[in-house]
Amino acid sequence: MTLIKWHGVPKLVDRKVEDEERRAKWIAILQSGKAASSIKEWTTEEEAALIKAEDEPMLMKETVLGCLKMQQKQELMVTFRAMSAEEKATFWAEIDGGNGGEVEEGKVDEGECKNGQEGP
Repeated sequence: MTLIKWHGVPKLVDRKVEDEERRAKWIAILQSGKAASSIKEWTTEEEAALIKAEDEPMLMKETVLGCLKMQQKQELMVTFRAMSAEEKATFWAEIDGGNGGEVEEGKVDEGECKNGQEGP
């Protein structure tokens, strides 16, 4: 039915009434000799680009996940620079000797609200 849509024949609403009308329009399209648009053929350059993309390893920075990871690192650096000396020391202690930098699920620090915002 895509070809009928391409020729501008409206979609069916009442099947019984419009079926004959669409059939008549389809016969008119066939008799007019109007062809549908042609599809661009796949070129050797496009095939070579596909093969190259399949063979080369994808860099992490070229993926959405890689971009998000880089963005989070940048945000961490901005946050770290905004910390006081005491907060930085606590941060480093957590990374160096705490629980490996991982926070237990459901555990909320005293200075953090449950919605992730800093407390008063």
